[in-house]
Amino acid sequence: MAKTKSFFRRLGGFFKHPFNRKNKPILHTIEWVFILFAFFAVGLPVIYYQSLENLFGEGKLNYFGNKEALAPPTEEEKEFIGETIVEPIDTTAWDTYRNQWYGFEIQHPDSWTNMQYRAAGSKDSRYETVYKFRKNSGGENDAYVGFNVVVYPTKKAASVDQTNDIQKKDGAPEDTSDCHFSQEVLLGEENIAFQKVSVSNGNTCFDPTYFFSVTKGDYLYNIVPVAKDGAEIPENLEQDVGQNFSEYKEVVSSFKTIAISRPKPVPAKPKITAPRPVSAKVVNGKLVCAKKNDKPGKSKNGNKPGHMDMECCLDPDETPNPWCTYSSSKYQKYLK
Repeated sequence: MAKTKSFFRRLGGFFKHPFNRKNKPILHTIEWVFILFAFFAVGLPVIYYQSLENLFGEGKLNYFGNKEALAPPTEEEKEFIGETIVEPIDTTAWDTYRNQWYGFEIQHPDSWTNMQYRAAGSKDSRYETVYKFRKNSGGENDAYVGFNVVVYPTKKAASVDQTNDIQKKDGAPEDTSDCHFSQEVLLGEENIAFQKVSVSNGNTCFDPTYFFSVTKGDYLYNIVPVAKDGAEIPENLEQDVGQNFSEYKEVVSSFKTIAISRPKPVPAKPKITAPRPVSAKVVNGKLVCAKKNDKPGKSKNGNKPGHMDMECCLDPDETPNPWCTYSSSKYQKYLK
């Protein structure tokens, strides 16, 4: 008790005479208290900040515990989250199909060997030609067998909604402006502006469909994925193509327009109205004189000069027959 009173007595003396030599022990004590307080006030935030930097350094989360890679999601998990993790596709070995008649080129896997085309077969068909690109027999179990490039002249289909690849539903309203079905997207190395057409089952105006379209010059090109025969139409066709036909997006991205180059038409040969020769032989597909040692002279087949040669053996008083070929030099002087 006496010691406690002595401490308070000294403490009171300190406040009265803070720099008294007798109060130095208390002064030292207070200095150390302030030093410790400053250390905790400044040092702890610095230590806390550094620990956060080590934990989340450079914006990357550092994992503790088991660092083994997570297993890839199963097909059921992909379907649950509504997304598909698409593996990168190597297109360096793909074949390039080039069509100078309609001015386009497009790539496809080199294993696809079945390519064919079909011209429009009815008056209701607005397209001019369909080019079909198909997988080989090894893809017969795939959900999609390939794709079509459908070529429309813009005189018949000025916009994508006028093509045969998008159909109005029975009972659809006359005004379809509220039925959104397309949007413009940029694809490929050249950032070509495609019209992406995606119609789900819930659309009140159009039947379900999904494809990409591009217009250049006098033609409109639709690149349409083709499902195997008898396949049911999925609820979301765009999502289904993304999950089961991974090559399709790469195919569309490879599409390019090129200059149209068409061979000049060969002029038709004038129709021959002259009578065919009654006597001649065929050499290399041409009618020539059948006589071995023909000597042109006065013809015995007509009474007047100017009658038609009927043997491909031209005489001075005969008119050359357009069916005949007079290659021998002995007839050349009569052709002038």
